[in-house]
Amino acid sequence: MIGAALACAAAVAQAQQGGGANVSVWSGVYTAAQNKRGEELHTDVCAMCHGPRLNGASQAEMPPSPAIAGATFLRIWAGRNVAALLDYVRHTMPPDAPGTLNDQQSIDAIAHMFAVSGMPAGDRELPPDANALANIVIQVKP
Repeated sequence: MIGAALACAAAVAQAQQGGGANVSVWSGVYTAAQNKRGEELHTDVCAMCHGPRLNGASQAEMPPSPAIAGATFLRIWAGRNVAALLDYVRHTMPPDAPGTLNDQQSIDAIAHMFAVSGMPAGDRELPPDANALANIVIQVKP
């Protein structure tokens, strides 16, 4: 059990440093503290469009927006890496002021999206570095 945990931690560290094998987002790639920062950002900036539960909104509730957590989000982003998601969030959100979130805010928001999707927290933060994120793959729950 300890050996498997160490192997997982080593794989996450390697992926976050931009080397080698792909790591799943289900491997504990963000921290609880990072999720908390992302949750606060979501409340302040994102919830008005994506809803308090990150499940999007229909046109009847507010301007229509997609779910940014859970099964629908995972199906849309499955097979892509976290670097692509960071780029998307960083340059298109919020829609009324794209590009106003900095890299750290964007990656913290992604950590919160992962937490709400049920992915476990780990002991290393997702870095706001596209090279490190290129080997972390978004997957539907294994």
